[in-house]
Formats: sequence, structure tokens, C-alpha cells
Amino acid sequence: MPLFGRKKEQAQQPPQPQPAPQAAAAPTPRSAADAQFQAAVELSNQELHSEAILAFRKVLELDPNFQPDIVHYGMALAYDAMGMEELAIAELGAVVFINPSNVEAHIILGSIHARKGRYEEAAQAYERALAMKPGHELAAEMRRSIAQWKMSSSGEGLARLREDLDMFIAQAQKQFGVRLDFGPASLGTMDRLIDAGWNLQAGGIGVLRLAGTYIGEVIVRNIGGEWRLSQPVEESDITGLGRDGIRPFFMALEKFQKGKAGSLLGSYRKMATELGRG
Repeated sequence: MPLFGRKKEQAQQPPQPQPAPQAAAAPTPRSAADAQFQAAVELSNQELHSEAILAFRKVLELDPNFQPDIVHYGMALAYDAMGMEELAIAELGAVVFINPSNVEAHIILGSIHARKGRYEEAAQAYERALAMKPGHELAAEMRRSIAQWKMSSSGEGLARLREDLDMFIAQAQKQFGVRLDFGPASLGTMDRLIDAGWNLQAGGIGVLRLAGTYIGEVIVRNIGGEWRLSQPVEESDITGLGRDGIRPFFMALEKFQKGKAGSLLGSYRKMATELGRG
């Protein structure tokens, strides 16, 4: 997918009769900066990101006033594609300084901040984009993300989940005689509890929520990462572990569906090994 669109060619007019043959008009000379910019765009479209960055820099060396916001935007996309997110953020900062109304730059800036776990900055960038273009094709998705990030940053939703979990742990020890201490081995206890009949049929969505919260807390306390809450809460995940978000509620659901054929402890150990935390 090209990062930049190509310029449309001018529609040619039909030739007009002339009294005598005329010499063809000389084409308008392209500036050195323009030619360099087109070369940079072509490198971007070919996903030659390192070469594109050098080419974009050359544009501004030739002419600092040649579409500087678009040039910095091109470098930002290239840096982001290479995983150099902080450099991409710096270039996007230059874009919005020069042209604060560049909606796409704000959106990409928000997305990068979100990937880095900077949800407050991400929400602010999305809100600026929505203020300028409320009907953007990604508006609904951005609004959902903003609500999710604000929930995560406030801590209120997570506090409620943990309060419910504390009550469940106390009840499980009293009613079933099991001890859930948030250690990895306690997931084996959770396996046995589910296999013995504590399941969705017995307690519905509340059981899934408690099981998923417990699994997530075991991961966060022993491996690391941070909760990222969503609505509905069962779509929440854990970020910051060097891979796509880990979804503890889906892990719980898989265990409920597989029954004794599934293993929370086994899934945890496999994940920990893959993350180098085994």
C-alpha cells in the first residue's frame, strides 16, 4: 500500500489546428527539491524506509520551505514502519507544529503513544483529531479507545475488579477449602476448582469475570505487564510484555470450554517460557 499517492497527470487537450508547425513548449522545469521529494516518495512506496528517510532529509537540505510538514510526515511513517517509535513521535511533533490541522498526524501520534502504554497522551492526540474531524472514518474506533484508556488510567475499574476478586478468594477458601495466593502454582488450584464444577453453567458471566481477573493478576504479579481495561471488561488485556495483548478472560473461557483437557497452569508456563520468564 503506497504511503503517498502519486500525482495525477494533467488531462491532455485535443490538438488545435495551427497555420504552421510549432515547436513543442518546453516542460516546466521541476525544482531539485521537488525531484528529490518524488524520489523519496517512491522509496517509501517500495518500503525502502532507511533510504526514504535519507531522501526526505535531502529534500529539506535543498529547500527548507518545500512542504516541510509533508516531508516530516513521510519520515515519521518510515521511522514507525521500522519500529523506531520515539523518532517517529519526534517527526510527528514537527508535523503538528508546522501544520496543527494535520488530522492523520494526530491519529498516528495517538496510536504510537498507545502502543507505548502512554494512554493519556494517546487520548489527547485522538481527541484533537476528533475535534478537527468528528466524522473521520475511524471516529467510532477512536472514541472507544479514548473511553478504554481513560478507564485504565483512572484505576477505578481495576479497583472494583480486585475488590470482587478479594471477596471471591475469601469465599473460595471458606466454601471449597482452597487457597489462592496469586502464585503461578495457584493456577493449578484454579484448574481443579473449575474441573470440580465451578464453571459458567454454575455462575454465568460472573464466574468468567472472576476467573479472568485472577489469571490476569497472577500474570501481572509474577511476570509483569499492566492491565488495559475495555468495555465489556471481558475484552480487557495485559500489555507491556513484548507481544500482543494477553487476554486472561479468553484464557479462562478456553479452560471452561475445554474442561479437564485444558490447563491454566500449562498455558501460563508456556507463556512464561515464550516471554523468557519461565
